[in-house]
Amino acid sequence: MLVVDQLVAGYSRFTLGPLSLTLSAGERVALLGRNGAGKSTLLSLMAGQRQATTGTVRFADPDTLLDARLQLRRDVAYVGATLQALPWYTVRRHFDFLASVHSRWNAARAMDLARTLRLDLDAVTGTLSRGNLVKVNLCAAWGQEATVLLLDEPTAGLDPVARTDLLHELRLFLAVHPNAAVVYATHLLDELRSINPDRLLVLHNGALQEFDRADTRAFDVDVLTAIMTGATITTVEGAA
Repeated sequence: MLVVDQLVAGYSRFTLGPLSLTLSAGERVALLGRNGAGKSTLLSLMAGQRQATTGTVRFADPDTLLDARLQLRRDVAYVGATLQALPWYTVRRHFDFLASVHSRWNAARAMDLARTLRLDLDAVTGTLSRGNLVKVNLCAAWGQEATVLLLDEPTAGLDPVARTDLLHELRLFLAVHPNAAVVYATHLLDELRSINPDRLLVLHNGALQEFDRADTRAFDVDVLTAIMTGATITTVEGAA
């Protein structure tokens, strides 16, 4: 589905990459790393919101009628706590605006999820809590009919009750939409249960280590903690 090919983003004191990976339809991927490891940078590059220094992000089966960057913006949804909306818009008005931006906007899908998430459609976006902003972005992603969802630490900064509620709603969302490819970025290892990932990607010093379900030891919290701080796994116990 989505192909990241030798992607590099260079900054004055940090270089991300080169990174390569491929996402398949319906795949659940956890992107782990400490704060500042580059998770948000990688996701924004994958969504076409930032320009890479070198390398490409593209669909394996591209829409020949669209520029590759425009297809990323149409088919990839970046879900974080920042909402690109006029702060005096209501949630309902924000969805109306998105309908004018996205050619495949599906208002029914966005509204159905908003009801599931118990969003107040008449609330003013500038007054929403962080958790509700994430919910609005989830609704926007599904109304956009995106085929790839990039979730950027959606629970960061939430109180324990709000975090539990959001993870519950996210599990429901993923169950209802099994064909969406999902990348969930977090540094909170206990949240892995919420997406039941097929693969783990661990970002450290600008490089990725990748593990799949056969790497049973890599799903151990203590091992992941060691990897995130710079250690490596030389052997994997229990691998198929």
